[in-house]
Amino acid sequence: MKTILALVDFSDITAKVLAQTQSLANAFSARVILVHVIRQEPVVLDAGLASPSIMRSPLEEVIQAGQAKLQQLRDSVAAAGITVTAQQLPDATMASILEASRRLEADIIVVGAHHHSALYDLFIGSFTRDLLKLAHCPVLVVPADEGADAR
Repeated sequence: MKTILALVDFSDITAKVLAQTQSLANAFSARVILVHVIRQEPVVLDAGLASPSIMRSPLEEVIQAGQAKLQQLRDSVAAAGITVTAQQLPDATMASILEASRRLEADIIVVGAHHHSALYDLFIGSFTRDLLKLAHCPVLVVPADEGADAR
C-alpha cells in the first residue's frame, strides 16, 4: 500500500478519519492524499406534495473556507512525519470521486460513515454505499459512533 486517499468533509467524523488514515500511513509507510469533497447540495422547490429536488453548486465562500481548513488538516498530518498532499473536489459527484481515486492511484480510500435516516437515504442516497459498490480499490469506512454496541 503506497497511497491512501482520505475523503474529508469537516464534519464531526473528520478527526476519526484522519486518525485511521495516519495509523495506516505509519504502518505501511504510505503517502496520504487528503481530498475535501464538496458535494452539490439538494434544494427542495416548494411546489406542493410532489416538490422536486434540484442540486446546487457550492458557494464560493464555502470553497474558500474549505481550502483554509484543508490546509490546516494537511499541516497537522505532515507534522506527524507523514508525506501528505491535499486538494478539493468542488461539485463532487460519485463519478468525479472515482475518477480522482484512479488518477491519484489510490490503494485504499478512507471515508467516514454518516448516519442518516432511511428517508434521507431513500431520497438523497447513500454516498458510502455507492462508494463501496463502485470503488476500484478497498474502502475503509470509519464509523461515526465509536464504541456503539453491536446489534
